[in-house]
Amino acid sequence: MDYKKLISNGKSVREFKNDSIEEKYFTEIETHITNAKRLLPKINIEVKIYDKKDCYEKLKNIAGYNGYMIEAPNYVLILSDVSNGYIENSGYIGERLILKGRDLGIDSCWITFKDSHAIKEKLDISSEREVTAIMALGYEDNKNDKNKSGSERLSVEEIVYMNEWGKNANVDELEERGLLDAFNYARMAPSALNRQPWRFIIDGGNIILAVRKDDFNNNYEGSIDTGIAMLYFSLIIDTTMFDLQWNLDNINKDYKIPNDYEIVGYCGI
Repeated sequence: MDYKKLISNGKSVREFKNDSIEEKYFTEIETHITNAKRLLPKINIEVKIYDKKDCYEKLKNIAGYNGYMIEAPNYVLILSDVSNGYIENSGYIGERLILKGRDLGIDSCWITFKDSHAIKEKLDISSEREVTAIMALGYEDNKNDKNKSGSERLSVEEIVYMNEWGKNANVDELEERGLLDAFNYARMAPSALNRQPWRFIIDGGNIILAVRKDDFNNNYEGSIDTGIAMLYFSLIIDTTMFDLQWNLDNINKDYKIPNDYEIVGYCGI
């Protein structure tokens, strides 16, 4: 897959046609997710696919931003074992699923929710795993052309620092090190309310990822956003340089990070 093209063409669709997705495409998506690299491969997950008739009415008022449930022909749920980093892992996997769908011409939208138990109860899911992601899938109904406008993105220089917080990276230096593309596509990762909460610090052979904490999102949304940013950065490094692995542990080093940010992980380069 051309990940650069798929990331560049990303958009969140909120109005879908009634046309259902063919079964063969779901089979292809499931095979891709089963075989694809994960953020935390030791965490077990389940992927469940639903038609509108089996999902939409049941989840109205308990899922969707401010209770507004997106109406789509199909939905995908991810259930996960609960372990350190399990929501970030689901964000990583869920966005990879979305990219695969986009490669097949399928549009999508992340759906927020607050209560995993309520979702499982409504959908008669018997599992000890938690619901960690819900995505609407289908084909955009663009008669009103509402989803075409792009959102402003922070520049690479605004999200990447050298050695410590506030020392902005130089684009030419990033390009010389083969990292410019990875940061450029990582900054395109979707985030709740387009907050773009990620900042990267290059410290020798490590890339440190810090994420903003604030009152405009909850821990779930922040963790999903983190997983997506990690995926985008990883996809570019994986396809252009080497197999990259994120570590979700903290680093005991003072990077002069402000109090409203926290380190969520790092990787070696």
